[in-house]
Amino acid sequence: MGFAAAAAASSSSSPSSFLKSEPVFKHDVFINFGGEDIGRKFVSHLHSALLQAQVKTFISQENLLEGVKLEEQMRAIGGTKITIIVFSKSYTESACCLLELEKIIECHETFGQIVLPVFYEIDPLDVRDQKDDFGKALEETAHKSYSGEQVEHALSSWTRALTTTAGITGWDVRDFRHDAKLVERIVSRVTTLLDYKDLFVTQYPVGLESPVET
Repeated sequence: MGFAAAAAASSSSSPSSFLKSEPVFKHDVFINFGGEDIGRKFVSHLHSALLQAQVKTFISQENLLEGVKLEEQMRAIGGTKITIIVFSKSYTESACCLLELEKIIECHETFGQIVLPVFYEIDPLDVRDQKDDFGKALEETAHKSYSGEQVEHALSSWTRALTTTAGITGWDVRDFRHDAKLVERIVSRVTTLLDYKDLFVTQYPVGLESPVET
């Protein structure tokens, strides 16, 4: 099954009607990221710290092109209370990553799934505006994964998802002395949110002029 076909199958099997009923949560946190280097380093440390804090965590797997595997990750996102999106310079090189991001924003807008973006060695403004190499990689990924009118549709959907996420409170790694401190801050935030009685009642979007917290 080609990537475009797999993506279409996943999309058709996970319409908004899937989220009309009360979601059944199987995971506390889903971590979305792109790039093997960041996966081996920062994301692996974050994943380990969350598990040590007894947070049920599902981590995105890179390079999943088979429809069944992609569908599994989409279902995991729909059954998760909080998603952590780790943006890096290579993030838009992964179509799987971007498709997951679309699903995350759908869940955020439909039932209030909490989204926590992390900007890892990339400016939040580059994510918001898809500037420079980040934006070029986005276009290249769309052309590699789709053809014809599907390219523009994918770019439009991905651009909207990126811009929306960049406007949500998150963290910029440049504001921390080292990764360990950032991991500690994220885990603390997650465990605090999970202690809230009405987790999905309180939302905290912020303006694009201040998209990070320290």
